[in-house]
Amino acid sequence: MRLLRRVLLVGVLWLPGMGAAETASVRGAALASTCVTCHGPAGHSQGAIPSLATLSSADIMTALQAFRAETRSSTVMHRIARGLDDADITA
Repeated sequence: MRLLRRVLLVGVLWLPGMGAAETASVRGAALASTCVTCHGPAGHSQGAIPSLATLSSADIMTALQAFRAETRSSTVMHRIARGLDDADITA
């Protein structure tokens, strides 16, 4: 009986973290889907706008933070990045 209680306790404590990770993943996918408009399907741009497919997630995070801080020049990205908080950028 004690073992069962411990297993249930671990399960209850573990599940909320799993839900948060899944929520961040879903949020990240929803945010990333908007990038397709300019950066192309799967991040492969067909024009002058840079492709995202060759960048690491760390590079994308760094770029978004720089756009948000307006330390990296852009025509549109600084406005988009200002609407993202750190959790959004991480997601």
